[in-house]
Amino acid sequence: MKKAQVIKAIPGARRGAKGNEVKERIMRRKRALRRSAVPSSFLLLALASITLVALGCGGQGKAVENAGEMTIEELWARAQEADSEIRSWHMEIASYYENTQYGSGQIQSIIMEVSGDDVHEQDLLLGQVYSEYMRVGGRQYNKNMANGAWEEVPAEAGSNSAKEYSSQFLELPSLAESQAHLGQEEVGGSKAEHFRFTLAPEAVKAMFAGRPSFDFSQNKGGEVEVWIDSDEFYLLRYEIIIRNVIIPEKIGNGDIRFVVNISRVNETIEINPPI
Repeated sequence: MKKAQVIKAIPGARRGAKGNEVKERIMRRKRALRRSAVPSSFLLLALASITLVALGCGGQGKAVENAGEMTIEELWARAQEADSEIRSWHMEIASYYENTQYGSGQIQSIIMEVSGDDVHEQDLLLGQVYSEYMRVGGRQYNKNMANGAWEEVPAEAGSNSAKEYSSQFLELPSLAESQAHLGQEEVGGSKAEHFRFTLAPEAVKAMFAGRPSFDFSQNKGGEVEVWIDSDEFYLLRYEIIIRNVIIPEKIGNGDIRFVVNISRVNETIEINPPI
């Protein structure tokens, strides 16, 4: 897998004691995470929800109509139909906090490649890989981050919740307070239809129900922007911002942003056992 370039944004855009304090909290978290070969962090559940949302909406449908002339409901239905034909993809997810007492910064990112049932995932914190695993041919391998050696471990059961998350994404038109088709743009060399959805606070709570990584009880709503391939109807980019979320690790109230980019859909992706 090609090494992805991840922007290293130091938490706490403002310099001083507070910026150093939050940086030290996150670095302590990073050191703790390194002691475990299984990906986990205070953000991973929320990121996983975005991952699976994106995962469920990829596919290679055969375009018949002009996507730009479809209603949002029609295009969403085509995205759902396309889901059954997805075979492989490369996905990058990044999470950020913004407008907090410590400023703004990138928190975590995930790089994932999927080919059939095989998966290669890297989790990064502050631009550094703290967890990496592969699942190839039904076997799972975790990387020992202390010495760099790969170890075969009992394979974890595959998730059955992908459809749940994809249906959540496909329900955006009904959840949104308002929606707009912003026209056609180019994303990663492909033509894409750009949509924006505005979510009221209650819709945010419904969308993230059961995700304990953040406290959405005081949220002030948010926006979701989606770019869907104009010809094949799979998801190319997904960006969500939620305002006034209570962020853990004593960061406090602020906005959170998730950005998901998907590429190499249905291309040949080789994931080979590391040992």
